[in-house]
Amino acid sequence: MNNRYLQKTRSADWVLYCVLLMFLVIQGCGGKEQFQETTSLEEFTQVHSAKDSSSTRKQQAMAMPKESEVVQGDYQLGAGDLLSIKVFESSDLDSEVRVSSRGYINVPLLGDVKVKNLSLAEAEQKIETLYKKDFIHDPHVSVYIQEHVSKQITIVGAVEQPGTFRFVAQRRLLDVLALGQGLRDNAASYAYLTREDQKTGVSHNYMIDLDDLVKNGNMAQNHVIAGGDVIYIPESGQCFVDGAVRKPGIYAIRSNMTVTEAVTLAGGLARWADDDKIKLIRFMGRGQKRQIVSLSYQDMQAGLGDTLYLKDQDVIFAESSASNKLFSGAGFTLGFMGTGVKFDNPER
Repeated sequence: MNNRYLQKTRSADWVLYCVLLMFLVIQGCGGKEQFQETTSLEEFTQVHSAKDSSSTRKQQAMAMPKESEVVQGDYQLGAGDLLSIKVFESSDLDSEVRVSSRGYINVPLLGDVKVKNLSLAEAEQKIETLYKKDFIHDPHVSVYIQEHVSKQITIVGAVEQPGTFRFVAQRRLLDVLALGQGLRDNAASYAYLTREDQKTGVSHNYMIDLDDLVKNGNMAQNHVIAGGDVIYIPESGQCFVDGAVRKPGIYAIRSNMTVTEAVTLAGGLARWADDDKIKLIRFMGRGQKRQIVSLSYQDMQAGLGDTLYLKDQDVIFAESSASNKLFSGAGFTLGFMGTGVKFDNPER
């Protein structure tokens, strides 16, 4: 009886010893923080407030011109365009001409006629007026573009089919995105549009809020696209979510993406995560020290994680808890030889 009691006591002591040994090992290996906090949450929030978010940067960009300031409707003629001119009163006056580098075409009986930056309707009216002045009582002229050369639309960047497309008539941004087969998954939430001022020849850059257009359906962002416009869709930034999360990896930063959203994309915190040590690591630029701020799960639940907007190359690292790792990986085995203790590292 005493022997059995001693065996059970020794077995229990051995189990307790193993548990304590594992706890000490884990404490030594998993209890150390990977990243030490360099700044407080309050200081970090003051420096990196919502004023640095992409939506505010868009508001600071040059506003798109009013539609009344954009040449509406038809294609504007320019150097290199090949035109077919038909005069209904006399087929002998029909011609096929190319716009010169100075913007002129040579028309039978009329000589050089400047058509640069005129629409087809305006070119027809101008030629009719010149014929009516000296040659034809009531002329009717038709101008057709055989080759579009001077005005094209270019779309580059994060679209499925970037390229240059002919500008035939007025289009809007959604029409042009359709020409490029739509946005890629890694497209940013904004687009840059470069347009040359027809009067001064100076190019201006504009920023368009794609999220407001595509997600919110705000047709005010569906701007008129003019011939010669270049539309650039940048790729979105990336953030890294690592440590004690369910799906560590690289994630694209969408518009106004926050720490809470990134952790959610990564499947949430793992069982062995330290709820009080969720680190946001931000690289401040070449030659500058990185900033590390620590958030707790309670902070995120209180909404603080929704006030921190992510930037390109941000890292979110969830620290591991030694005790949580112990209980997540420890287990008992029962067998013919008695009771045993095992531990499987849950991070593997």
